[in-house]
Amino acid sequence: MRLPTNKNSGFTLIEVLIYTVIFAVSSVFLVGILGTITRVQSRQSSYNELSEQTSFLSNTIQRLVREASLVDMASGVATSTLTLRTTSSTLDPTTIYADASGTAVYIQEGTSTPIAITDSNVTVSNFSVIKFENAGGPSVVQVDVTLTYNTLNPQAQASKSLHFAVTKISAATFDSSILPNSNNAYDIGNSGNNWKDGYFLGSVGIGTAPVSSAKLKTTGNISFSTSSAGIIFTAPNASCILLQVNSSYQLVTSTIACP
Repeated sequence: MRLPTNKNSGFTLIEVLIYTVIFAVSSVFLVGILGTITRVQSRQSSYNELSEQTSFLSNTIQRLVREASLVDMASGVATSTLTLRTTSSTLDPTTIYADASGTAVYIQEGTSTPIAITDSNVTVSNFSVIKFENAGGPSVVQVDVTLTYNTLNPQAQASKSLHFAVTKISAATFDSSILPNSNNAYDIGNSGNNWKDGYFLGSVGIGTAPVSSAKLKTTGNISFSTSSAGIIFTAPNASCILLQVNSSYQLVTSTIACP
């Protein structure tokens, strides 16, 4: 009787080498894919952070410009500080600027401590503001800002530039004197665009300084464009008298309803 022959069921050397090569190649591909996914996630996280902060910065600046009484800046000149005037004495003036080191964009309301409106996750490489004046129309504030993700990881480095404009369309409210930048050069309104009514609590001086003893003082004549116009006086009995000139160049008076 013949005994059965035992055969080894293990791998040959060639098979082990082939499996090793396949495993090594697969590992390289898997590591590469994992590295790519990690880089994409890091870059996407950077962009998400930049998008959130630029959106908040843009919304904050637009809201403050629209709520302000005046954009207190020279027209057509780029500056690193946006200065707004407000009706609130505690918030006036409100300034928005980036510090010299580019750490953050700050807002300062009145004399209060500046508050950062961007955080340490980003740095500010550019912050520029220009005001444009439109004759007979609203002013426009253009803002250019560039934020960079604050990281030492080269795979997560990213920057985002934001360019937007805000139109100041609301009526202005002033809390200081309104002065022209040149004497005897500018008008309020013109023949085609007139202001409707004027309200003054103090005195008016035309060609001279006003005085407290007279509501109106002028160095020239007072002219009436029609013969039906005149001067209305209030009599001691509270009735009103209209003083006019007739065709014979005589002064005549008549009663009139008090204005």
